[in-house]
Amino acid sequence: MTSLEGYHLLTENLRRLTEAKKVPLTVLADRAGIDRRELFAAMAGEYDPDLDWLNKLADVLEVDVGELLVEPRGKPKPS
Repeated sequence: MTSLEGYHLLTENLRRLTEAKKVPLTVLADRAGIDRRELFAAMAGEYDPDLDWLNKLADVLEVDVGELLVEPRGKPKPS
């Protein structure tokens, strides 16, 4: 996986999970104790988060950190 693919997956998964849990991205950042600018920069591919940073988001969303970085189940892969 390239870093470009990784940030696309992170962005897609964060949007999907926050919508499902009805948690705005700004609230997610605040609850995770991370800078909002870092969150939006990571989603734009301008910040390369480390595992600790991703774990903070996963903890707030109550998911395994891996769920932030993999294709959602049931979604067809582009050809």
